[in-house]
Amino acid sequence: MRSGACSKVLWAAVAVAVIGGCRGEDGKPTEKVAPPDVANLKTAPVGTAVSAEVVREPAMIPKEGGPLLGAVKMAIVIRERPDPRSQQLGYLRVGQTLTRAEKPTAFDACQGGYYAVLPRGYVCVDEGASLDASQPLVKAKLTAPDRSKPLPYAYAFVRAIAPRYYRLPNFKEQQQYEMALDRNLRSFERLKDKWTSYEVGANDVPLDESGRVIGEAPADPPQLDEYQRFGGVAGGKIPWFFDGGRKIPNISNFAVPEYAVITNRIKRHAGVALIGAFAGDRRDFALTTDLRLIPTSKLKPGRGSAFHGVELEKGWSLPVGFVKKDEVYRYEKLSGNRWRRIKTRLAHGSSVQLSGESKGEGEKRYVETHDGDWLKSSDLAIAAKTSSLPSFAKGKHKWVDISILRQTLTLFEGEKPLFVTMVSTGKDGLGDPKTTHSTPVGTFKIREKHVTTTMDSQSLGSEFELNDVPWVQYFQSGYALHAAYWHTEYGRPRSHGCVNLSPIDAHRIFGWTEPPVPSGWHGASAGESMGEGTTVHIHP
Repeated sequence: MRSGACSKVLWAAVAVAVIGGCRGEDGKPTEKVAPPDVANLKTAPVGTAVSAEVVREPAMIPKEGGPLLGAVKMAIVIRERPDPRSQQLGYLRVGQTLTRAEKPTAFDACQGGYYAVLPRGYVCVDEGASLDASQPLVKAKLTAPDRSKPLPYAYAFVRAIAPRYYRLPNFKEQQQYEMALDRNLRSFERLKDKWTSYEVGANDVPLDESGRVIGEAPADPPQLDEYQRFGGVAGGKIPWFFDGGRKIPNISNFAVPEYAVITNRIKRHAGVALIGAFAGDRRDFALTTDLRLIPTSKLKPGRGSAFHGVELEKGWSLPVGFVKKDEVYRYEKLSGNRWRRIKTRLAHGSSVQLSGESKGEGEKRYVETHDGDWLKSSDLAIAAKTSSLPSFAKGKHKWVDISILRQTLTLFEGEKPLFVTMVSTGKDGLGDPKTTHSTPVGTFKIREKHVTTTMDSQSLGSEFELNDVPWVQYFQSGYALHAAYWHTEYGRPRSHGCVNLSPIDAHRIFGWTEPPVPSGWHGASAGESMGEGTTVHIHP
């Protein structure tokens, strides 16, 4: 298996979320799907498929405020029709609920019945759903992803190889599974301030309801205690489902007996998403989204970059430049072909309005800012006007424009540019995506959207595991637009073929593109009625 792109996530009929990642799998596009016409369906005899032409009784139509259905597996499929052969509209994540109908619509290959859910689609109870509010995974009221934030969960990076505990271990058990634990804990206490430091990040930048930036990040991060920093609540109280033993079932893809203390171990530098943190025996523990525990002494909080692009309004227009190096100088034009460096510098990620004027050529080409200063063009990722647009750039048609050489992304509505930012595409530039870490060139459609999904790589020399990568939008085979919470090198090629965005930008774009992911869902697939996927145009 080659490594080059982000491998697709499959929605299996057994409702298990298969791990995806930057592996370059040449998976076939998911079939197009469409939601049911809920006004024109009715019950079919047990054991038969339901066609879209029949009509249902009122108790089979979900209504706001009606009973709930909860996911009790990592992911459960939402289908177009109450039929196992029906296409998949999307999926619901463990612990989350949707409003359902009072009665099932059909029982075709589903003994528990297919229930219609809001806003559309059907869920088979047998595939990982529960109608029982007292079921432990429903009762637990697990932390849902916060879709109003660039980072929908709390994130952290593994400092050293760490155990993934199945239940809350006592200290003797911790010593059994972790070598030299006492010595390591003494070292951690000396460096605790370093490893638990909390910086201003993506979620500190104020946004409006559509994900647009409406203010600057604060100078200092919010004041949170050590439990809140890892996704918990202040005080770190042990949740009932881990107090006195594990009281919720295993949902991860790692099978273990119920009496197990540990499942496996997670590698150094892996990224994890967290939904809780609390005090244990002599140590604190963080709860991952797959309901396993990692000692917080093995973690470093991850805040994501506060970098973001600019809306092309209120004084901004093309061309726009973004500083893609750590720090760059301004220049003043002197007589002849002489330049003088100005002491004031711009930091990585700074955005500058350009006038469109340039001087010199090659590495000594300078571009003028709106303020009359000059910057080296090689220090910038420049989103510029184009002399010609694709044929589909008409009317209100939404499309995403990505330049590999410029490392920029622009959102368009017809001929009108709306938003620009800088990105990180495949680290091998314009190479062959089949044999290198390059982003494919061409015109595509967004095929699947995921609030989060896991990515990893098994290629020699580039192993990584990044859990719950946010705002993933697949457009071709295993290639996707997605947030990169693990680096800040936007403006420079560095991915395995996907298009890396800052969390703020990925969140902004995810909310703008089609199809929309309904509230409560964790992912959706483009289709006739869910909505055609937005066009993605990638060029040199």
